[in-house]
Amino acid sequence: MKVLMIHADYFKYEAIEKTRISEEVDEDERVGGVNGPVLVVFVCSEKIDERDPPLIARRTVESIIDIAKQVNVRNIVLHSFAHLSDSLSSPDIAKRVINEINQMLKSSGYYSSKTPFGWRDTFELRAKGHPVSKVSRKIVPE
Repeated sequence: MKVLMIHADYFKYEAIEKTRISEEVDEDERVGGVNGPVLVVFVCSEKIDERDPPLIARRTVESIIDIAKQVNVRNIVLHSFAHLSDSLSSPDIAKRVINEINQMLKSSGYYSSKTPFGWRDTFELRAKGHPVSKVSRKIVPE
């Protein structure tokens, strides 16, 4: 799993076009965002993650929570972003891991949400400029 975490003032998105792997979402779920401090987590599930998806989800949550505590935010948005790797997991594994991460963050007391998986979209954010405002991580099953 590769993640890029950006501490932002806000995040807005709009899912504009389905792809062959798009999840079904209601019309009102195609537009959304968070106003106020938010940790935007761009997530990319990789082929190696298929070895142990639950472990990858747990380790990713630990990494996200570590940064969320450092930047003092409770709002987290997960955004699937296949462009972080050239060795992608299957879409089914990616969806499963992202959904599990989302649920684990909610269970840990965070206001976590996710953008629709597999859609062509637009997004807007305003990144902060402190030393931990932009962080990348690679999480592996070993």
